[in-house]
Amino acid sequence: MKVRQMAFRSALILILCSVAFMYSQSESIFQQVEEAVAASVKQGVQVGNEAKSFELHSLRGETVSLNDFHGTPVVINFFATWCPPCQEEMPVIVELEKRLTQKGAKFIAVNMTSQEASIAEVEPFLKHFNASFDVLLDETGEIMNMYQIIGIPTTVVIDENGVIVQRINGGLSYSMMEDLYLFRQ
Repeated sequence: MKVRQMAFRSALILILCSVAFMYSQSESIFQQVEEAVAASVKQGVQVGNEAKSFELHSLRGETVSLNDFHGTPVVINFFATWCPPCQEEMPVIVELEKRLTQKGAKFIAVNMTSQEASIAEVEPFLKHFNASFDVLLDETGEIMNMYQIIGIPTTVVIDENGVIVQRINGGLSYSMMEDLYLFRQ
């Protein structure tokens, strides 16, 4: 009888130690995941982070890098031609680009080309809205993923120090344009 009790107690202690060990390891794994997520945020996708640079080809065939505009405020607008909110927003974007140019800031339009039926749809879309600005083409979706774009349109405002100061998910209206960081200075 004593042998059975000793075996039972030993088994119970072994089980409790195993559970405690597994629990402590799961805490460590969760901490590692949280640290990895925090590290990715610091790399430039949220307000307050330094904007992560990228390089894309434009509709006009030029290679453009975000680093080209260091020292200049930049507004990046992510869009697609098939997106109804992007279509509604485009007249505001055309006006925004004109006003930013007057202020000495840079406007970058990034087409989610990987989400388009054809790259050939981008130019007629721009002509329809009398948009004269060049468009960068995210043909692989890499920049969309880098900036964690989960819905379009999305607008990211970067100050002259390269820090993201605003991130707007959804279409801009004329009144929202007035509230942009660059127009409040």
